[in-house]
Amino acid sequence: MIKAVTGALALAGTVIAAPLSAQLLSNPDSAFKDNTSRKAWHATVERTENGWLIGNPDAETRLIIFTSYACKGCYEFAFRGDPELDIALLAPGLLSLEIRLRFDHPADLPLALLAACGEPAKFKVNHAMFMRDQKRWMERWNSASAYNRAIWSRGYTSSRTSLASALDFDDMMAKRRGYSRMDLNLCLNSRGTILGLQESATADNQEFGLPTDAEGFSKPHFALDGKLLEGVHDWDALYPVLREHFRPVPEND
Repeated sequence: MIKAVTGALALAGTVIAAPLSAQLLSNPDSAFKDNTSRKAWHATVERTENGWLIGNPDAETRLIIFTSYACKGCYEFAFRGDPELDIALLAPGLLSLEIRLRFDHPADLPLALLAACGEPAKFKVNHAMFMRDQKRWMERWNSASAYNRAIWSRGYTSSRTSLASALDFDDMMAKRRGYSRMDLNLCLNSRGTILGLQESATADNQEFGLPTDAEGFSKPHFALDGKLLEGVHDWDALYPVLREHFRPVPEND
């Protein structure tokens, strides 16, 4: 187990109530200063049966995040947790992070289809772009008429295409990521991808007992090495779990 790798991480000795500055994995005084591999594992992405795996596929520790694009808590985690995990645990290959998508809001599926468009290597940047854009598109969604929101929510091919255009998702993919309109339309209407995403989300709900009410969809959920972390839904709660997991075991005298 990675806990047994002496000297992999230098612990700062702070407790759970540590100030935010001490909870930044990139902080030299944090519990997660790394002195191991220099390979940029955080740029490695591969498709899994139920999601996308970022980082060293052979890492002894795997963290799964169950997330959705309309989830407010997931949006907040994207700014606080993602960068720190990238720098201290993913880049040196200590941890692999699997992103598994959930679906509640009508925009979740179209965004998932666009994020998954193309080679797996493109997913990480696509995903981060849409996750961090939540505030902008949610404001546009909320200001739209009830009639338009009803049309976008029908789940038809035309509904997904209309939603992507109205909320500028297609422009984002074309201008920032270089996708053609034809590619985007094909991805938005891929029956096989839609079925796979929906089946994976249903399987995760059943396997991990993920809540499917409004509150359950409003925050991310995490599983560490296959075990759901109960009550852990943000960076402040996840940090001490990871700190303890990666605490070096003292050498015997």
